[in-house]
Amino acid sequence: MLKNIIGFRNIYFLSNKNNNFYNNNKVCFSSKIYTKTGDKGTSALFNGERRSKCNPIFNVLGSVDELSSHLGVAKEQLVCLKTEIQSVDKDRTNTIHKVIEEIESIQCLLLDVGSNVATPATTSSEQHLMRAKFSDDHTTQLENWIDEHTLHLQPLKNFILPGGGLSASQLQVCRSVCRRSERELVLMREQLGEDSVNPSVMHFLNRLSDYLFTVARLSTHIQKVEESVYKRITTPNENNNNNNSNNINTDKFQRHLEKHPTKEIK
Repeated sequence: MLKNIIGFRNIYFLSNKNNNFYNNNKVCFSSKIYTKTGDKGTSALFNGERRSKCNPIFNVLGSVDELSSHLGVAKEQLVCLKTEIQSVDKDRTNTIHKVIEEIESIQCLLLDVGSNVATPATTSSEQHLMRAKFSDDHTTQLENWIDEHTLHLQPLKNFILPGGGLSASQLQVCRSVCRRSERELVLMREQLGEDSVNPSVMHFLNRLSDYLFTVARLSTHIQKVEESVYKRITTPNENNNNNNSNNINTDKFQRHLEKHPTKEIK
């Protein structure tokens, strides 16, 4: 059965064998947001199969849905940033507009990811598998975007701390949620078997976190904000040890000068 698609909640098909809504291979959408079919803790996959809501598949779908929601926040923050600078910097405005379009495309692709994950290869018909297929071409597109945006950035020399403006910070949140989605997908594969996960989906989520890290840095660059980098925080004891070590080195250097007073140290 196919019902209202709210994120990844309750995606399934109506069968003409048991429901009059499915007629002549046409899909009908319910106008109601609630159906009560999940009140007992189960939900339907894309092929109509019902499983517990704690099934690993729904853990992946939930994380991917959450990622799309966070991307929506990042997108709106970029829209605000674009509005702020569009009258003063055309190039930066065009770059932001491009990233906004990319993020919207990614949100659409995440729905496709959900459909693919919710269509088990071992229990789904060929028709369902064809409708839910996912290609590595989408990962290639991400790589092209990453390479294009990286041209505007300084080479990485340090660990970057989340920050650098609201949109950049939110994109780092998206990156973190994306990494969790990938971990959930790996766990699903380990629990349900190799055939439960499409490698193309795995590739896409792995590359998507790289894309999000890149556009987070790009957002900071566009706002002309300095990136915050990792610096090791030492304790007072460590500082004392370092000072003692420096004193030892100074003593050795002093003794060297005493033994060789005429030698120039360069």
